[in-house]
Amino acid sequence: MNDFEARAAELLDEATYGYFAGGAGDEITLRDNVESWRRLVLAPRVLVGVKERDSSVTLLGRRRPHPFLVAPMAYQLGAHPDGEIGTATAAAATGATYVLSSQTTTDPREVARAMGGADRWMQLYVFQDRAVTDDLVQAAREGGYEALVITVDFPTGGRRERDERSHHVLAHPTYAQLTKGPATPAERHAMHDPSLTWDDVAAIGEAGGLPVVLKGILNPADAERAVDAGVAGLIVSNHGGRQLDTVLSGADALGPVVEAVDGRIDVLVDGGIRRGWDAAKALALGADAVLVGRPVLWGLACEGTAGAQQVIQQLVDELDNALALLGCPRAADLDASFLTRRG
Repeated sequence: MNDFEARAAELLDEATYGYFAGGAGDEITLRDNVESWRRLVLAPRVLVGVKERDSSVTLLGRRRPHPFLVAPMAYQLGAHPDGEIGTATAAAATGATYVLSSQTTTDPREVARAMGGADRWMQLYVFQDRAVTDDLVQAAREGGYEALVITVDFPTGGRRERDERSHHVLAHPTYAQLTKGPATPAERHAMHDPSLTWDDVAAIGEAGGLPVVLKGILNPADAERAVDAGVAGLIVSNHGGRQLDTVLSGADALGPVVEAVDGRIDVLVDGGIRRGWDAAKALALGADAVLVGRPVLWGLACEGTAGAQQVIQQLVDELDNALALLGCPRAADLDASFLTRRG
């Protein structure tokens, strides 16, 4: 995994690499997203019998072959000419659910056609121009996307100082011409609607006619509110450390959110998951599934579709190996008894 990122840093120009790799402020949360999983220590059991193993999970009422989703990531044509289609087909080939960013540089319908019948969700930002948001929802319906993932932690952009220093601009317009060409971070952030409320979320879900998953939950009180709002699931996420610096990591926020939800809706988590055993830790903490972003993007940047597929498959294989070595042959049986913390 580290080799892919190091090579991507060499292949991409400094501003583009900085956009994908960077976080907000001093990037404390960005680093802690990774370190917080490392603070959790696995506690294996032995002599269990692990010849047959099952990595499958149930998510939105459907069985999935493993718990990995590809997180929504913007502007993938900036990483490699294969872009979103490359990442989506890599996800399809490995049984991962693909979550397409609403800041896609490829038409969602084209992505859907490339994936065939594979599982896909559409991530949704709510823009000040609600016609753009409505168009994305329509594209999701036409493209057979299974769910809408509404990002709720972006009333405005975080202070991303790497982008400010590099003067990062987009080389590719996004779908529906959200930008007509190169755009500064400030111009991109100004598209988002800071007046978004719980009432808006309910209305978007009802109009879209698709299950809604909320992305960007860190506070158990918001998790309770999400359950009351009737959403199908939520994603414990700090936006990859790209919004408010020094907030909780996904690993640290996950447990209290799981407790608040109490099994009433699905709980997913992202942020800093770099190896298959990180996913095992997330499941042990009560997550139903995990999303992985940057590692897949680095694979894409290095080797296009094949690189993204290699990264996802490695994660799937590592989880299978972790189940064997943990003495827990079924991913669905992972619980807190398999975890401890360093003193």
